[in-house]
Amino acid sequence: MTLIAITCGLYAAPYRFIDALSALYQCTVYEDSALVKQTGQAHDLKTDLILKSIQCRQIPFDNFTHDRKKCLAALKVQISKNILSGPCLFSGILSHLIPAPVSGIYRIMSPTPMHVRRQRAISMGQLSNQAATNAIARSDKSEQRFAAQLNLDSLWDPTGYDMVLEWSKIDAATHDMTQGEVNRTLEKIRPDIENSMKNANKNVHAVDFNISSRVNAALAGLGHNLIIESESGHVLVTLDRKVMNLARAQKEIMDLAHGVSGVKSVKTKIGPNFYKSGIVRNLGLTAPFKRKT
Repeated sequence: MTLIAITCGLYAAPYRFIDALSALYQCTVYEDSALVKQTGQAHDLKTDLILKSIQCRQIPFDNFTHDRKKCLAALKVQISKNILSGPCLFSGILSHLIPAPVSGIYRIMSPTPMHVRRQRAISMGQLSNQAATNAIARSDKSEQRFAAQLNLDSLWDPTGYDMVLEWSKIDAATHDMTQGEVNRTLEKIRPDIENSMKNANKNVHAVDFNISSRVNAALAGLGHNLIIESESGHVLVTLDRKVMNLARAQKEIMDLAHGVSGVKSVKTKIGPNFYKSGIVRNLGLTAPFKRKT
């Protein structure tokens, strides 16, 4: 099974390179916009609500509805289904929702030059130069907020990738990599990708990702801060933030998780942040101010 993820920002996808990779390995390409649309249709969620969740924008009454957790959980379910359906190539930032244990994924970072992104925004988005610059800046800030949700310092740390795409030769007419540069890059990384494919063929973690993501979706409405892991269908749910009634929360988790297909057993435990308070108390111990009379 081929599993490739290319991280790229707004107006930054290396289209020619993606087309060549998908043709070579017979991959279905999933851009972020397609994943959002798929998720909305499959889970009866509004695409605007999903986008707000990704971009960490304000969602009214989210403390009660837990819509952000529901949307991110639904995205994981959709991504896991796509992985199990056949060879995949993800383009954008949402592939970072795939957990580390899913081995065999070949990760590529595309630091697309700003002038290429700006020219695409002008030609594709029909934006002025200033409007294009502003749109890209807003998108880059939302990507940083998305990274923070995943407890990542940045999406653009080269050490987290198998390779960093070079943009040394650019086709000025198409605002893309030249075909020669694409061919050279493919020859360079082809052995590594094929080694990654061998690991993916032996990988059972994709199934566990699907199970854990569906458990996550089932529990999202509870609103708890949960870490969910699955190993061969045996699920471990970690409560990583204090709840008012621990016994009740554990029972709700157990009941809902047991109802998810593929789950063989469920255990719960307390995480390291469970007893950490998020409230900083400022105790004024000095004498109170007295008004002069």
